[in-house]
Amino acid sequence: MSNPRGAHDNPTTTGTTSPSPNLTGDPQDATYTPTAPAAGEQPPVAADPVGAGTAPGPIADDTDPGTGTAGETDLGAGTGGEYYSPRDVDGDGNVDLIHTRIEAVETITHIDEDGSITLVEQDTDGNGTYETGIAPTATGIRLAEDLDDDGTVDLATHLDPTTGAPLRQDVIEDGRITDTRLDTTADGNPDVHLIDSNGDGRFDTTLLDTDLDGITNDTLVDTNGDGTFDLRTADTDNDGTQESFDTATDGHLGSIEQFEALIPAEDHYHEQADTYPTETPADQTATDLA
Repeated sequence: MSNPRGAHDNPTTTGTTSPSPNLTGDPQDATYTPTAPAAGEQPPVAADPVGAGTAPGPIADDTDPGTGTAGETDLGAGTGGEYYSPRDVDGDGNVDLIHTRIEAVETITHIDEDGSITLVEQDTDGNGTYETGIAPTATGIRLAEDLDDDGTVDLATHLDPTTGAPLRQDVIEDGRITDTRLDTTADGNPDVHLIDSNGDGRFDTTLLDTDLDGITNDTLVDTNGDGTFDLRTADTDNDGTQESFDTATDGHLGSIEQFEALIPAEDHYHEQADTYPTETPADQTATDLA
């Protein structure tokens, strides 16, 4: 989570300025719109920064800012103290990020060289910390949240790029994924729940909703950390209580690998768990929310 807000970012003047053809990130070139629009004008509608129906990397045209040059951007729209500031961070003539304020929500949109959105960061509670980040991944869209404003991600939700439905949700503690819920049937409800109960970086417990009714039917536990399940408990009558118990030393209950395989190979989990040591992790966007 970045906190780029400084004294120079706080608007102290009013009025509207024209786009600068040589924009290099000076907030003085930003547009401030503290008054209502002129007669006949319509206030802008804030769009979904990644789009529920857009494909990941690159983002589809409805969220693509085009060539990214400052001169092509309409800086004149907005109401109620809204703020719009495209920034050319590296001085190549193209916009690299856009800082906006709409309805008191601060947003920083990162743009790559071909004009595609790579990351959207938001400060939704106005405390100066960008606690929400949205970025495309190889398989969808990742929404990262800092729930306690300590500067680190606590919850990451992976969304279907077409429907926007959550397919996976990770709880992150001290930079490690400790709890993952997966919706393997895309019905909107998680049916596989993976837990790292001892903090060693690898899952050891699996809870399964085999009949998709929201109740855990089977619980599998790797008690000795060798990757195979040693204990199985089952709720045979769907009353929420585990009635059946089975222990094994021969591996017939299966292994955690079959459920780890549901997580993409390039994902950070496999790096932390050392489950795919031959895989090279994908490059990450240079931000705490990536």
